[in-house]
Amino acid sequence: MKTKVSLLYSLRDPAGRNMASKISERLGEQFDLREKDIELVSFEREILYVRSCEELGVSDFDYVVVLSRHSGTPHRPILTAHVPGNFGRAKYGGESFKLGVAIPSLMKEYLMAASKRVDGTGYSVGFEPTHHGPTIEKPIAFLEIGCDEKAWNDPNGIKMAAESVIEALENWTTGKYIPTIAFGGPHVNDHFTRVELTTKYAIGHTARKLDAGWVDITMVRQAIERNGESPEIAIVDNKGLKGEDRERIEAALREIGLRTVRVKKLLREGVEVEEAQGGQEEEV
Repeated sequence: MKTKVSLLYSLRDPAGRNMASKISERLGEQFDLREKDIELVSFEREILYVRSCEELGVSDFDYVVVLSRHSGTPHRPILTAHVPGNFGRAKYGGESFKLGVAIPSLMKEYLMAASKRVDGTGYSVGFEPTHHGPTIEKPIAFLEIGCDEKAWNDPNGIKMAAESVIEALENWTTGKYIPTIAFGGPHVNDHFTRVELTTKYAIGHTARKLDAGWVDITMVRQAIERNGESPEIAIVDNKGLKGEDRERIEAALREIGLRTVRVKKLLREGVEVEEAQGGQEEEV
C-alpha cells in the first residue's frame, strides 16, 4: 500500500503558492514517487493557527509536508526545515507545551538536496528548531524558503526549493539515517545544520536556547515520543545553553536513559550509537 503524502500550502503564503505552482508545473497536482502517493493541497487561511487535521483537510494522508515561507532570522536568503510545536507558551499557533509529530529523515533529505543547489546563488541552508503551530496528530514538516518577500517571489530560489522538495520525496525512506533529538543554540544552529548535511544522523525535535528554560523531563519525554522516528541519541550544543538549563536537560536524558552526545564531538569524531550504554554522556 502506498504512503499518502500531502504537500500542503496556504493561499496566503506567496512562497508556498510559488513552490506548489513549480511542483505542479513539473509533476501535476497529484503524482507518484517511489511508492508514495503525493497530492498538492491548498488551504485558504494561515496554517500555523489551525487546530486539527480535519480542519486542514488532510485526515486521509499519512504525512503532511508544508510548503512555506520563512521569515526573520538570519535575515538573508535561506532554505530551511523544521518541525512545528511549542516547548513553551504558544505565541504563533499550536498548543502550549505540545509538540507536533516530526519527520526527521525527510527534513534531512530536503536540506541535503538544497545544499547541492545553493552554491553561487546567494542562498544558504539552515536547520531550524521546533517552533510555532500547528500541533496536529499527523507527522508534519515545514520545508521553507526565506527570509523576505524578495526570496518568496524569486524564480530561481523557488525553483531550487521546489526541486529540493521533489528530490527529498524521491530519496526519503525510513531506516536510512539514525534519528536524534537536539538541544541548544540559536534559532538557526550552524552546528545542527552541519549534522544534517555531513553525518548519518537525522534530527527531529530541537529545543533552542530561547526555549530551553521550559524543557523539563516531561517535555524531553514528549520530544522522544513525538519524534516520528525513535531517537537513538540526544545531541546537545552545550555552549549554546545556560548552565542550569543544560544540567536539567542532561539530567532528564540520563533518567530516561537516552545517550547524550555533545555536538562538537559528534562533528569532530563521529559517534557509533551501539558503542555506548543508554544515558551515558560524551564530553567535548
